[in-house]
Amino acid sequence: MGHNTLLSAILLAVTAFNASASTLFSTFPDAKYPEDKLVHFTPFNVITAIDGSNISVLPVSGKLTKHSFDLPNSYTLELVINNYLDQLKKLNAEILFQCQQEACGEPYELEAQLAPSITVDTKEPDAYVAAKLTGSSGDVYSIIYVSRRDWGSTNVQIVALEIIPEPLGLIEANPAFLQQAPTQVEIKDRRSEDEQGSADHPLLGRMPGSFISDYMQTNFTQVPVITGISAAGYQTQSLDAKVTRISYRMPRKYSMFEISRNYAAAANKLGAEAVFHCKGEACGDDAKLIRAMKLHQDDKEDEWQDYQLFKLSRPSGDVYFDIYAQGYYKGVPADTTVRVMELTALKDDRVVINLDALTEAISQSGKATLEGLLFDYDSDQMLPESKPVLEVLANYLKQHPTLDFYVVGHTDDKGDRNYNQSLSQRRAAAVIKQLTELYQIPASQLTAHGNGEYSPVASNANEAGQRLNRRVELVLRSDKK
Repeated sequence: MGHNTLLSAILLAVTAFNASASTLFSTFPDAKYPEDKLVHFTPFNVITAIDGSNISVLPVSGKLTKHSFDLPNSYTLELVINNYLDQLKKLNAEILFQCQQEACGEPYELEAQLAPSITVDTKEPDAYVAAKLTGSSGDVYSIIYVSRRDWGSTNVQIVALEIIPEPLGLIEANPAFLQQAPTQVEIKDRRSEDEQGSADHPLLGRMPGSFISDYMQTNFTQVPVITGISAAGYQTQSLDAKVTRISYRMPRKYSMFEISRNYAAAANKLGAEAVFHCKGEACGDDAKLIRAMKLHQDDKEDEWQDYQLFKLSRPSGDVYFDIYAQGYYKGVPADTTVRVMELTALKDDRVVINLDALTEAISQSGKATLEGLLFDYDSDQMLPESKPVLEVLANYLKQHPTLDFYVVGHTDDKGDRNYNQSLSQRRAAAVIKQLTELYQIPASQLTAHGNGEYSPVASNANEAGQRLNRRVELVLRSDKK
C-alpha cells in the first residue's frame, strides 16, 4: 500500500465513538511490533505549552489505553504526525498543543511529564500532539508521540484517555467486621516432630506450633555470648556454664517481630535484665555472628535476624539466656535457637584416671577411656583442666615406646552425623598434637580416628548417657596397617 492511499486506510468516521488508542485510529499498514496497554484509571498530565524549560500541563484522570508500534525509517516524523492531525481535524478535535524536535524542549523534562505512560526517547528527534475530543460518553484526550529510533525505525505511541469518574466502588467494605473480637491465627501443634530425647528448658517454653529441630545439653563448658558490636567486630563474654541449646523450627505464620517480642515478654515476666539486643543488618554479617557465638547453624539473610541476651540472678549462680532468631527471604521465619547458660564451677572429680588405672585398662581390655579430657563447646580446643590427664597419658606412652595406639574420638548422636564424625576426628587429632608438641611423644606411635556417634557406651536418650558417649579413648593396636 503506498503513501497516497494511507489516508483512506486510517480514516475513521466522524461519528460518536467509544475511544481507545487501538480503535480511535487504525494501525499503519507497515506497522511492526504492536503493543497494547490498558490502565483502568489513572491521572495523566496533558502538555498544553512548552516555553524553554517551562512546561504547562492540564491534569486529567480517567481510563487510559495505549497502542504503540514501529514503522520503517521511510516514514518521517512529519508524515506520521500530519496523518494523525488530518484525522483529528475530521473528528472536530481541539488541538491543545503540538511540537516537533527542538520546539518540544528539553527531552528529560518532557520525559518527567509523560512517564510512565509514554516512553520518551531522550536522544533522538521526536514530535508530540495533544488533542481533545468529544465522545458519546464524555471528553477524550488523545496524545500522539512519535520518535526516531537510533537504529533507524520510527516509533509511534498513541494514548487515549477517557474522562470518567474515579471508580471508588470496586471494593466492598464489611462494617460487621468492626463488631467482631480479634481472632488468633490457628497454628497446628507439632511437638510430635521434636527431636528424640529433647525437651523445652524449664525456664522458657516454646512458641505454639514450633518443634525442636536440634537439641544439645552439656554439663560444663565455655560458651561465648554477644554483648556488643562495634567497628572492631563483636564483643563477646565467655561464660563457664551448664548449657542447654534448643533450636526450634518456627511456623511460617509467625513474623520475626512476633517471635522476638514474645521472647522479650517472657524475659520481662522473669524479671530478667536485658544485656544486649540487635536486629537485622545492625547485627552485621549473620555468618560472622554465628561463628562468634560458636553456633552450628546455617546462615540465612542478614536483614532477617534478631539476637537478644538476658541475665537472671539467683543464689546458686547467675543464669544467662540468649535467643537468636533467623528468617528466610522476606522475613519468613526459619530456626530460632535458645541457649540457657547456668553459671557453675568445674567439677573436677571426674578425673579418675591415673597411671595404674590406665595400665590395667589397656592390659585387660586393650583400650581405656581418657576421663577428664575436656574440650571447649563444639570445638577441638582443649580446656586447661585436661592437663593432668595428658601428663598421665604421656607417662604411660613413654613407658611403652614399642606399643602403637589409636586415639579415637566419640560424640553423642545430637546434630548432623557428618559433623559429629568430623568433630570427633579433630578432637582425636588435637590430643595427639598436644602429646607430640608438649611431651615429645613420637607421632608414629599414635593414629587419630574419629568414630562420631557410632559407638555409644550409654543411651543417647538422656543427658547423662550423652555425656558418657562424648569421650576420647586410647586403643591398643596389634599391628601397624
